[in-house]
Amino acid sequence: QQPDVGPAKRQWLWTTLRVAALAAAAATAYIARDSPHVLGLSSRSEDPPKSPSQNIGFMAQVLQKSQGQNICKPEGFVSDTYSDFDSVEALNHRVARPLDKLVHTKFFRTLKVDLYKPCQLWRTEGSCFQRDCIVQPLDASNVPAAWCAETVDQNSFGPFLGSFPRQRPEYTDKDFAIVNDETYGDGLWVDLVENPERFTGYAGAGANAVWMSIYQDNCFGVAPYLQDTAGGWGSQLVNIDGKSMPFVQPPHKRRELAPFLENLAEEDRGVTLPADVPREYRVFYRAVSGLHASVSTHICAEYFNATSEQWEPNLGCFISRIGAFPDRLQNMYFNFVLLTRAIQKMEPYIASYDYTTGVVKDDRAVQRLIPKVLKAVRKAGLVFDDSELFLGSDGHELKAEFKENFRNISRIMDCTGCEKCRLWGKTQTLGLATALKALFSYPDRAFRGRFTSLDFKRNEVVALITTYFQFSRSLDAIEMFRGMYQNIVTDWRASQASQLPDK
Repeated sequence: QQPDVGPAKRQWLWTTLRVAALAAAAATAYIARDSPHVLGLSSRSEDPPKSPSQNIGFMAQVLQKSQGQNICKPEGFVSDTYSDFDSVEALNHRVARPLDKLVHTKFFRTLKVDLYKPCQLWRTEGSCFQRDCIVQPLDASNVPAAWCAETVDQNSFGPFLGSFPRQRPEYTDKDFAIVNDETYGDGLWVDLVENPERFTGYAGAGANAVWMSIYQDNCFGVAPYLQDTAGGWGSQLVNIDGKSMPFVQPPHKRRELAPFLENLAEEDRGVTLPADVPREYRVFYRAVSGLHASVSTHICAEYFNATSEQWEPNLGCFISRIGAFPDRLQNMYFNFVLLTRAIQKMEPYIASYDYTTGVVKDDRAVQRLIPKVLKAVRKAGLVFDDSELFLGSDGHELKAEFKENFRNISRIMDCTGCEKCRLWGKTQTLGLATALKALFSYPDRAFRGRFTSLDFKRNEVVALITTYFQFSRSLDAIEMFRGMYQNIVTDWRASQASQLPDK
């Protein structure tokens, strides 16, 4: 049970938050060196006061929705999709367990990633050498020879992939990311299960520069306000100026939640997204924003408590990182839908892929689990219609720009100073890029028959399924944080009831 914060202290907290927000906004404007209108943002200083926005209301609904009771249940469709929020959560309940088991098998937990590629975009401040930043490499003797041979028949581990030149470039015209072939070139073999995505302690200017660059330089001007403490993979207790930034605590009284979130939210700071953004741009922004939100959610779900020296969920972290950016919460649902549609389209290809590793137990598990995931995804029906995008006379040019901007995110991940953050940033960027590649580089008919026109590497298949699981974890974490908040409200009510005089 936590004591209620007094009015004076609460007012001081809000004032501190607002001052920090104004300072961060000024820094953002200085970096951009352009007006909000040039960045695709618009000022709302002249707007009259209004009730909490739809985004804030949605965040309040999600936190208040308790299992079985569906308090303030969020309703409606996930923006830019044909799927509603309840359907997304229901689908996740069906795929979460088989996905969890799947990513623990030899095929899906083993990946080669170039973690030491130099940053080509700006001068980095160095690397994080804290224990939780370091990636533990996998002994090469534990990697099947067919995956790491310099000369290998691609057909030996993928159906009808065709032949490729020995020195293949980093990407082809169909790729939405930098795709490093595992069979040659630099890279480190890693066990993803042994190097989970969670709190690392990496934070500060370097961490925030990564997300700042992604949003401001690659999102077609669809860039929201960036809170300085929300960008990193590490501690939110330290601002980019090195000063302490304590976690905020959610209110005990339910009616105070929406105003509380409104005070944290970017929309209360005079910045909003333009209303006439083309759908293709919105899809790009939602994919990036959803990834950002998912990363933050994993950090808060597995946060290291230095006092107890235990890994545990941190509700204050979740409120601070996601509550201040409620659109990111919605965009996690969007990415889950996007990945679902890609797997639906790729179903025949994924079903026929050769997942052999030589580990009999794991190989049998994959044969059992893949059909379960594909069946659940197929039964979800139409969730997203990729045929509606990149139409018209400028569709081809727009798609080319979309691809180049997403590839640039792969390059930006090379500028992350934390090995483990770089590992998961590159892996999930590749996973989303693989989904985009399936949706927008190939027609449906390419995934039927002998797959002769398809060009997917093993690491793309691993990244796709791994990223799908990462977003599944995020949706599970949302439900967990919902329950934690519900417990706060319940405890507060009980404490208030106990203080009532006996009749």
